[in-house]
Amino acid sequence: MSQLRSLLYVSRILIPLAERPAEIDRIVTVSAARNRTLNVTGALIVTKSRFAQVLEGPNSAIEGLMASIRRDPRHGELAVVFDRAIAGRRFDGWSMAYSGNAEYVTRLVDPLGAVSTPPGDADALRLIGFMKGMAGS
Repeated sequence: MSQLRSLLYVSRILIPLAERPAEIDRIVTVSAARNRTLNVTGALIVTKSRFAQVLEGPNSAIEGLMASIRRDPRHGELAVVFDRAIAGRRFDGWSMAYSGNAEYVTRLVDPLGAVSTPPGDADALRLIGFMKGMAGS
């Protein structure tokens, strides 16, 4: 069995406001199906201006997904804020837990997206813990 990896990134949403609901629904649907195929679990939170997503799974799958996300024109200012080997999954059973329009979590997400200020692990782990609670896992 290959080693599991957990990665959290934050990016700026580059989708025009009028197109966001449909585009985000498309992202969630496509990602959940792709993640199941790749044996990847995780969660996505969307705020007014940012995506925050944790991915966990085999290293090769995470690398491939991140390459795809980096090329995706719907994402800008992408910052990987946590990237570690893990012994077990936090989001077991969730190919893509999703929380839409999570304005209440903006204060957890926005500081992680500040490219000039690398976040500490405590901030990233706080957000991952929140996402885990949101997913009920």
